Amino acid sequence: MNSKEVYKQKIEEELKQVQAKLAEFETPQKSLTADARIKYTKQVDNLKQKVNAMRPN
Repeated sequence: MNSKEVYKQKIEEELKQVQAKLAEFETPQKSLTADARIKYTKQVDNLKQKVNAMRPN
């Protein structure tokens, strides 16, 4: 395996870890107000989009 493939696998593994963390954040805390829940959900969605954009082709 060349260094490019090793690097690509490393990045893909790191992205999987980030996606797992995001999955934990997807369910807003019950203690949040409705406005805070909406803002929280938008932030999580924004992070998910950024993570997906980083995925190697």
